[in-house]
Amino acid sequence: MKSQYFAMGLLLASAGVTAQEIGVKGGSDFFAAAINSQKTAPGLQYGVEYVNAKHQSELLDANLGYGVAIGAMRIVPRVGLFWAELNHDKTSSYGVNAGIRAMAPLPQARHTWLYLDFSMAPNFSTYKLDHLHQFEAGVYYQPAHWLTLSSGYRYLGSGLHEYKTHRAIDGLFIGAAWRF
Repeated sequence: MKSQYFAMGLLLASAGVTAQEIGVKGGSDFFAAAINSQKTAPGLQYGVEYVNAKHQSELLDANLGYGVAIGAMRIVPRVGLFWAELNHDKTSSYGVNAGIRAMAPLPQARHTWLYLDFSMAPNFSTYKLDHLHQFEAGVYYQPAHWLTLSSGYRYLGSGLHEYKTHRAIDGLFIGAAWRF
């Protein structure tokens, strides 16, 4: 088993992934657990997240992107796959999504970043959904090399054909992640 972890570490290191995070975040209407690469480093980035939202809604999202440094900012375009079980139709949906994350450091506060994260899956890339879109904005703070804290606003909306948008998440959150 240790050789498998060693092999996975070598694979990620050779691909340019510098650090990983395992974390949780939550608010009044959702709980999420995620495994990500370091979000502030340029290069290959990946993420897998499970979200349990209000009204018996669940989302599993996996994405792959490449971070580019433009001055102090980090821009990460990415593509991903998702599986969702949403309350409004009580069946599973899946599809392909695309998104972008932009992060900018706060010059006066060390190890603190402001970020925007948006992804969407339009009708042609989904099964049993008209659309799925996510938005997150917040503050990302790293007080120690092994700890990351985050806080902000998150929105997750989806729609069936001819129905209005179902808001599974629409509110504030806090989170913490362990970095290794």
